[in-house]
Amino acid sequence: MEKKDRYNLKELAVSFMEDDVLALSSQLAYSLIFSFFPFLIFIINLVGYSDISNSDILAVLGYILPKNVLELVKNTAFRSEITKNTQLIYLSLIFAIWASSGGFHAVIKGLNKAYNRHEHRSIFKIYGVSMLCTLGIMTIIVFTILFLVFGEMIGSLIASNLGFSREFNLVWDIFRYVIIFVSTVFIFSAVYIYAPSVKLVWKEVIPGAVFSTISIVIVSMIFAFYVNNFVNYSIIYGSIGAAIALLTWLFILSVIVILGGEVNAVLFKHEKKQTD
Repeated sequence: MEKKDRYNLKELAVSFMEDDVLALSSQLAYSLIFSFFPFLIFIINLVGYSDISNSDILAVLGYILPKNVLELVKNTAFRSEITKNTQLIYLSLIFAIWASSGGFHAVIKGLNKAYNRHEHRSIFKIYGVSMLCTLGIMTIIVFTILFLVFGEMIGSLIASNLGFSREFNLVWDIFRYVIIFVSTVFIFSAVYIYAPSVKLVWKEVIPGAVFSTISIVIVSMIFAFYVNNFVNYSIIYGSIGAAIALLTWLFILSVIVILGGEVNAVLFKHEKKQTD
């Protein structure tokens, strides 16, 4: 490992402790737990007007959610499917945005600490940024689910209509995952540009966005494997075991999101020292 890399890792560890990343992640996770189910209800009611079934969505979530959390999601999906109506779509979306945007204040506060900046924007602008960040994250979640569910079908239609060989399906599978990855990196980059009270350019936030995108997928799969095979939250916490597992997962995701901004801040300050 090069000296510069060791220095950056040391700075990242110091920033992690000094900027209260764990405390801010707890605040974000607390808000996300309130918005998780309204957003889930929004997704379920929305796909009710398409050819996607709830089982398709649950199959996608099964890769990253522990079994007991997935069971909790299934129960919510079943009840939402029964009480499906148009008004519920708008109400659940509004509540999800409101709950999550409050949590994104923690992201803004954490990134301002990481860059050693004081907040100079008005409270209205901060709320606007928080809502835009929330909408961005929600958009990429919907986009990812739709692309994972419909991706294979789209590839088959393209191959049959244009007369491509079967090898095209393999290329298409790789391509659609690349699209999801690039789109997610783009959304995270936008969050890391506009959330802190400092002027940044795209190239300065790409490393943290790539880190967050890859880490969320890998860590979610590891967490699901760990919970499914080594620990049973229901035994420890009883009937609220699934909710505790969900909150733990959201807390881990919150840490990764804020940590991605910390990565960008460390690299930003290192580059600034070199140019001064």
